[in-house]
Amino acid sequence: MFWIFTAILFSIAVGFVLLPLWVRNRAESFVEDASRKNENIALFQERSDELENELASGNLDQAEFDVLVQEMQQSLLLDVSDEELAANGKTKQKKSSAAKSTTYNMAIPLLLCLLMPFVAYGLYGEWGFKRDVEMMGLFQRTVNNRDNPQESQNLIVSLGELVQADDDRPWAWYFLAENFASIGMFTEAEIAYTQSAARMEETPEKALVLGRVAMAKYILAEFSFTADILEVIDEARAINPNEVSILQLIAADAEEREDFETAIEYWRLIIQSNPNSEQAQILRRSITLAQQRLAGDGQDVAVGPTIEIDLSLAEGLELDQNLRVFVAVRNAAQEGLPPLAAIDLTVADLPMNIQLDNSHAVGPFNIASAETVFVSASVSFSGSATPSSGDYRSQSDNFSHNGQRAVISLVIADRVP
Repeated sequence: MFWIFTAILFSIAVGFVLLPLWVRNRAESFVEDASRKNENIALFQERSDELENELASGNLDQAEFDVLVQEMQQSLLLDVSDEELAANGKTKQKKSSAAKSTTYNMAIPLLLCLLMPFVAYGLYGEWGFKRDVEMMGLFQRTVNNRDNPQESQNLIVSLGELVQADDDRPWAWYFLAENFASIGMFTEAEIAYTQSAARMEETPEKALVLGRVAMAKYILAEFSFTADILEVIDEARAINPNEVSILQLIAADAEEREDFETAIEYWRLIIQSNPNSEQAQILRRSITLAQQRLAGDGQDVAVGPTIEIDLSLAEGLELDQNLRVFVAVRNAAQEGLPPLAAIDLTVADLPMNIQLDNSHAVGPFNIASAETVFVSASVSFSGSATPSSGDYRSQSDNFSHNGQRAVISLVIADRVP
């Protein structure tokens, strides 16, 4: 089917090139013949006007005038006939030059058109992504595969054939590893992940694959860190310090060892990568539970300041329940910085009691980094966290949290001018 469509498109492309050339040659020939005949007629008309002037001035009598006009008419007919005969006679003579010119004009574009698909396919085979396109079906099947061991086995066979035919395909190795891991073949998965990473440049994608390598090694090491695993972790974090799969692995190991302080540290880094995700909400609950465990063991827990916000809409204010609401704690001493902590919800969630702490940080600074802060809440019609004209917004006065809990009430009532 691919080649059929290619042939059809190629034929259309050739038609776009050759048809205008053929039409132009035909038009030039027609214009040349018409121009020659028009010149003869113009000469006849000019001479006729001269004779009529001579007749009117008395230099010619009617008989002489009639004879001369008849001779000119015969001459015009002979000229047209002679030109047609000459054109026919010339056709052999001219055809050779015209044919040569036409052939020359048509041959080169035709040759280029014929060469075009071979050159295009040659260059695409050299520089294009044909091999990757051919693999997309297998990759998509891997992504869509959920708890289907038979499908994973079929994909392992197909992807295995690909890497055997050409082992310099990092993503083929990666998806082969994914299928190995899905059926619990972690030794094979670790090998395939390693092969994939070895063929990648120093990009965030490689850090992601190294995270998979570390995870497979961690499982094979019975959920304990080894020198080999730590080396892979260091390599991945040298490329991308915030690679989520690595942070998850470190946090999971710390939680397994009941090192809750380390687990909290890395959970907070994961939250910062996507603070509004479902995973971030789960990790915030994990942080709270870990802090309770630490406090129950008599350890000092550096919970940090907490801002409790009672947020509601003004009485009588009716808004679309699906509009997004952005709540942020900002540094009162420095304008233009990212929020110290933020969360978003919808109008349907209001009224609501919200608690923001250091785990809700969305940038390099958290609430504890500022002594004086303020809280803002906005309802956005555009879906953007930056308020624009027509949005509703409310903002608290500046206050000091003193590293403790602060309670703020905000009522959204005013529109942004």
